[in-house]
Amino acid sequence: MFVPRYQFITGITNSQYAQITFLGNHEFSDGEIVSFRVTKPYGMEEINNMQSEVLSHTDNTITVNIDSTFWTPFIYPVSGLNSPPVCVPSSSGIIPGSYPATVNLQDCFDNVRT
Repeated sequence: MFVPRYQFITGITNSQYAQITFLGNHEFSDGEIVSFRVTKPYGMEEINNMQSEVLSHTDNTITVNIDSTFWTPFIYPVSGLNSPPVCVPSSSGIIPGSYPATVNLQDCFDNVRT
């Protein structure tokens, strides 16, 4: 089992730093690189297959370094579709503010954020 696990997306803001809301609590950590899978029926297809660093997080949201201000609004829920939007771990990042740069061991795909 990989940790952090993918998470179902229920909302994405149109803002300078997009905030992604998940169906439940997540295990992503600051500095981690994540990727998005959002199909056209959910809107904001511009973010599909993009990668970004997690700038900050709460229990059920992350804020990423993607400017979605002028993109198509995200729409949820859409009934009858088989491909729900998800956020997936993409790669390990650098711990924000660390010097010298330190690899983010909290997102090594086999640990749980504490």
